[in-house]
Amino acid sequence: MCNYFSRYREWGKVRPLFEFPELPNAPPRYVVRPTDTERVVAIGKDGGRHAVPMRWGLVPRTARDIKVGLALFNWRSETVVKKTMFAEPFRRGRRCIVPCDGFFEFTGDGGRKQPWLFRPRDGRMMAFAGLWEQWRGPPGAPLAEPLLSFSIATCAPNATVAPYHDRMPVVFAHAADWGAWLNPDTPQDGAMSLLKPAPDDLLEAVAVSRDLLRIKEPGPDVLRAVAV
Repeated sequence: MCNYFSRYREWGKVRPLFEFPELPNAPPRYVVRPTDTERVVAIGKDGGRHAVPMRWGLVPRTARDIKVGLALFNWRSETVVKKTMFAEPFRRGRRCIVPCDGFFEFTGDGGRKQPWLFRPRDGRMMAFAGLWEQWRGPPGAPLAEPLLSFSIATCAPNATVAPYHDRMPVVFAHAADWGAWLNPDTPQDGAMSLLKPAPDDLLEAVAVSRDLLRIKEPGPDVLRAVAV
């Protein structure tokens, strides 16, 4: 569920929307997959927003192996406080947002899977609700620098996504929600109230090329609509 997303806008255009000081020298990412490193927006020690490179797939603080993160690229919003690996960063206020232009779901079986791109109808940029954590390495073998990783919230689907999948990522389409989720003063109940499906009229579903499943570093062609 939501194991591919797209952030094709250049950072120079993302930066003023999300109000962080960094200007990453990195190209657009037409397809981001688990274990990829992507910049997410989190609150730094100075109390301001920062675009921080993190690995997609949360590695809990107490993990014995980085491979744990392979299965923790999403978390269910309904049970976040019941799962220790997510409850701890949630309670510690390690909330982040992940700038994105769209996300992918798939229909069909086996080698005939059809990708669908879900993107805002009006072309706006969105952000996923996320949690982040730092991992200092396995017992007895500390890393020289902590590994920062993140995971994306999921919820029940809205009317647009429901015909394609029984879950969807929590996407924020408004700056006010970005701020409320990031704000360390937002209480847990208030943060939980933000974890809900996007409005039914926000997204459109577009069939796109199956090449995104075969190409290691897809380009803009994989976002073009195709007939199915």
